[in-house]
Amino acid sequence: MGHDAIIQKLINFISPPKVCPYRQSSSSSLEKSTNITVEFYPIVFGFIDQYLFESIPRQVLINQQLKIVDQVCLPKKFKDFSELTPGKLQTYKFSFENEIDYRRLYSTAYFAITMKKGGWDCNRHYEIISSGTMPFFDKLNEAGNYTLSLLPKSILYEAQTIPGVTRYNMSINHQLFDLNQYNLLLHRLLYYAKHRLTTVKIVEYILKIIRYPIKSSKKHSILYISHEECDYMKEFMLHGFTRIFEENLYVFKPPKYMYKYPTSKMWNQEETKNYFKQALYGFGYGYKLSLKNYVRLYERDKKNLHNDTIIENNIKAKNYSLIVFGSIIRNNKFFSLTIKHYERSRIVLIDGEDDLKHKDRSEYAKWGTYFLREIPDNCDTFM
Repeated sequence: MGHDAIIQKLINFISPPKVCPYRQSSSSSLEKSTNITVEFYPIVFGFIDQYLFESIPRQVLINQQLKIVDQVCLPKKFKDFSELTPGKLQTYKFSFENEIDYRRLYSTAYFAITMKKGGWDCNRHYEIISSGTMPFFDKLNEAGNYTLSLLPKSILYEAQTIPGVTRYNMSINHQLFDLNQYNLLLHRLLYYAKHRLTTVKIVEYILKIIRYPIKSSKKHSILYISHEECDYMKEFMLHGFTRIFEENLYVFKPPKYMYKYPTSKMWNQEETKNYFKQALYGFGYGYKLSLKNYVRLYERDKKNLHNDTIIENNIKAKNYSLIVFGSIIRNNKFFSLTIKHYERSRIVLIDGEDDLKHKDRSEYAKWGTYFLREIPDNCDTFM
């Protein structure tokens, strides 16, 4: 009902950006200055809301009054920890067609181990959460102050300290285990996830940071610069922007695997690889065909935005109210043109790369609002 002060405080918290000194890149036309700073806002993958458990309206007696409350029914738990263990490939017995079974296995456990992979943010975290299970996040305290700051870390830390929970042998002593505390924390986590971790909510967070007027009476015209290879962050943010702006979102190089697949073909790894001309990363779990209700927009953009000249002319004419680079490190096409015609607050740069250093991040952040997945506390380690 929104009366839980602890969770409302977490939902309303907006993490500040990481501020770093500007560093001139070789392509920069600016004079070198030691007084200029750039900002990097945290961002996470999140997940598509269709995976969340639906709520059920029920009458509940509260303070001698009957009230209608939307309740989430937690999945029944049969195991202490999920047998799906990162780093132990023999525990991952699922293949391309088995995403439902994969998620079901997560949902039957009280806890599921997760940890840093290529970066601290990882699709596995959200597969666990959206399956209705509590992540047991190894070494979360080492992620730093900015990386994963959109996750409700305090809930994850508290869950790990519930009496009876033992990480090293992945077990729970149920004589010590406080089930009520666990259920409360899991409900809080799922409630937070619904309000902050879905793709739509993360895009709303982006728009709030740049103060973009979603409810403006003016017609929106958003350009999303994509690429056609699998990229979790690009895919999830494309889903969120599409859900919010629908026909007013225009996508350069929309990835077909998000939109369409012929009913005449079997949905298996070999056939999809032939059809999409690439294997779907992570079997496509969590993102494949998530925009199938928007295939008309895919066909429109493939027809109308089929070459660079069309996009360039639209940018020069300022036909867009916002330009989003869905993967600035992998595709910076049109960036130099965009910064000539658009102010900084109308350029969004999304960087979902693994934990790595890139020399151009400082230059990009100078000209647009930069959302970065992995933000170490030391600026020298990522730019």
